[in-house]
Amino acid sequence: MSTEDMDSEDTGNEAKARDFEAEHNKLLEDIMALPEAARSVKLLSAAKTALILDCSVVTLERRRKKKEPPPPAPNHVGGKKGNEVKYLASTLVEYIRGLPISQPNTYPETVNPSALAVNAAASTETALAQTGAQRHLHKYCNGLAVEEEAALMPFFVSPQGLVLSPCWDESAAMFESYWDDSTDVDWKAWPEALAAVWQDETARQGWLKTADQLAPGLRQRAEAIRHKRLSSI
Repeated sequence: MSTEDMDSEDTGNEAKARDFEAEHNKLLEDIMALPEAARSVKLLSAAKTALILDCSVVTLERRRKKKEPPPPAPNHVGGKKGNEVKYLASTLVEYIRGLPISQPNTYPETVNPSALAVNAAASTETALAQTGAQRHLHKYCNGLAVEEEAALMPFFVSPQGLVLSPCWDESAAMFESYWDDSTDVDWKAWPEALAAVWQDETARQGWLKTADQLAPGLRQRAEAIRHKRLSSI
């Protein structure tokens, strides 16, 4: 199955791709530009893998069960308690480029570059009025139909589950957060994310101010959720 097929399995993925296209292409371009020596030893979580492949964690899990590429890293295939699924960055780049997989692999090989590789290669540094996170906030400010994947925003989170920042935001910090072994990715609706505990409260307050401009009423919804949570403690 190609990456295009994988994309079609995710509800709302086309809309989501339009929101984050510039930032996604820039992150993928940065990863593909790294030396092979750096990519070949870098293990990425299933959530970070799903983020760069532009699919859901559920779709990625479904593909593993069907033994559809890309394959997880040797000794990190999951299935046992405490054995977390991880992927080699080098394998993901090979899969995206349609190259032979260099790690031990029992999965079918891909023979053609995916649309992800084509888009990354053609990406340009375009100055946008808003980042992908800001466009998404404006579009899905009410967190409607949270079961719809397009309404969820990926956030970088700490090992303790504290929110660090939206993934598709400032490109200068995006790669650093993605490549950091101490971070992971979690998808949240905006009201839930802004009600959560952030590692830096100043950053949360900054996004609440952005919400005041782009999504009036969102601050009140987030604070109501936050108050309810704190009251239940």
